[in-house]
Amino acid sequence: MTMTPPLSYPALKSVLEYVVLEKRIHLTSRSKFLQRIDKTIPVYAKYFSLRADNLSLDCFLFTAKDKHYYLPEVEKNGKLLMSYLKGRSSINVALAVFTGVKTFQEIPVKLDFKVNKLRTYCSNLEVVLPMIDPRSLPITELSIALEEPTNVDHEIVHSAKKVSFEVNSLRNNLIGFEKLRNKTVQFEFRFLSITDVVRIIKYWIQHGKEVGTEFLISYSANSDFDKVMANFHEEFRRARGYSKEINEHFCSGFSIQLSSTSKLLVYEIKKPKYQLVLKVV
Repeated sequence: MTMTPPLSYPALKSVLEYVVLEKRIHLTSRSKFLQRIDKTIPVYAKYFSLRADNLSLDCFLFTAKDKHYYLPEVEKNGKLLMSYLKGRSSINVALAVFTGVKTFQEIPVKLDFKVNKLRTYCSNLEVVLPMIDPRSLPITELSIALEEPTNVDHEIVHSAKKVSFEVNSLRNNLIGFEKLRNKTVQFEFRFLSITDVVRIIKYWIQHGKEVGTEFLISYSANSDFDKVMANFHEEFRRARGYSKEINEHFCSGFSIQLSSTSKLLVYEIKKPKYQLVLKVV
């Protein structure tokens, strides 16, 4: 009986690249030869997460501390994952999530990530962003939750197609937020800050803003929007092209001329949640 010849080196590379990550890690762990081939092939994962002592990649979980409630199989796979990652320099990930990452010492393995979507929660952007491969730009979605003042003047932020911030106050948390070049940005915070919104509008009046830009500022229903809007009217009633007449469908708002071909609409919507909208048309 004639034996089937073994796969050639190029054929093995092609096969390994499309093997499900879980199987790929297990397969290569058993062969030095496969490990050498594997290191020349890109790695694709759906999900990466780094939080406290836990690092996850798809279905694998590594914890830096002994956790008696983890099954032995989970612990074994975690060690296998770390061994696999330490032999690589970069990974392609659909979604990367960093939670509470404050220092470089908290990162158990040094990698570059090429990502489609990035989420950070209470993390230091100066630590997280250097791990993102510049070839990721523009990122499809970028979500940032902050609890400390942070400079958002980074190209990865400016170039993201969709950006959302969860902050207590724009002024206290986001440094340089009025300079954001993005066309679609969403802010989530508890109370609507008049000062923060005024800074954005004044910057746009002075420097202009691209038509199609829309900033959505979500806030608590407890905010006194009528008082907020009254302050806006008083602040901008002398601005060029100021008008209270926007659209009959909007409850309250005003418009300002930004240029000969564009104007800024400022108005409120209440569904699906309370939002102040800044829209350039």
